[in-house]
Amino acid sequence: MQKKASTRITILVDNIVLSSSPANLLAEHGFSALIETERQTFLYDTGSSGIVLLNNAHRLKKDLKNIDAIILSHNHSDHTGGLFALLDYLRKDIRVYAHHNIFKKTFSKKTKKITFIGIPFAKEMLESLGANFIFLDSPIKINENIFLSYQIESSNSFEITDQNLLKLDENGQLVPDTFEEDLSIYFKNSDRLSVLTGCAHMGVINIVEQGKKVTGCKKLGAIIGGSHLGPASKEQQDKTIEALKELTPERIAFVHCTGLEMISRCANELKDKFIFSGVGSTFEV
Repeated sequence: MQKKASTRITILVDNIVLSSSPANLLAEHGFSALIETERQTFLYDTGSSGIVLLNNAHRLKKDLKNIDAIILSHNHSDHTGGLFALLDYLRKDIRVYAHHNIFKKTFSKKTKKITFIGIPFAKEMLESLGANFIFLDSPIKINENIFLSYQIESSNSFEITDQNLLKLDENGQLVPDTFEEDLSIYFKNSDRLSVLTGCAHMGVINIVEQGKKVTGCKKLGAIIGGSHLGPASKEQQDKTIEALKELTPERIAFVHCTGLEMISRCANELKDKFIFSGVGSTFEV
């Protein structure tokens, strides 16, 4: 079956700027990607600061004032910290797609102290700047060929959420985060599925398997975005790479929380399927 017109994905925020990228692009610990279709443009996550997002969009000649909606992968500040600066720049009402629990309180205990890492702004403040939150309670289709995943279900026993990342439960206790708000984007091009992840806290393989169910696709195109394999156990890293080999995607471009060591390992083991990527990288799906 012939592919339909493609969608372009451009990474605007990442931990890395490739040496081949245009001058004056900036990197930060965070992630954001621009999604351009023939008729609509979406922004997936906003990076940590907003400064890097706006600078890189300008340098790459991407006018963020044209975006039709913002999509949030999850609530961590390295994906939502740019919201205030972006909304202040847009100066318009705009849809913001997110899981209904996006404003939950989340923390990290990776250092000696527990640190708040959730959305650094109140919902009311963001709404006063034009954010029109659309809280999801099921997977939805936002474009003829683009789907939002909603909650990711577990399809294997080896993808374990990071136990150093916590949430505040209904009793006010800190417990391991279950990442119910972890939201990925699925692109359907004829019978081919491509996946864009924020951090893939629920596991890349789980996300891909759910994408097949949501879209009905059997073939796997690209997997792009954060994988959270960097902080994962060696067993999870090993089994994820083996599962990726069995899935036979056409392209894999892991960035952000994958970490340099795992990016290098994935490139070595997945060979020509792996694409080194960073700020300014573009993909057609």
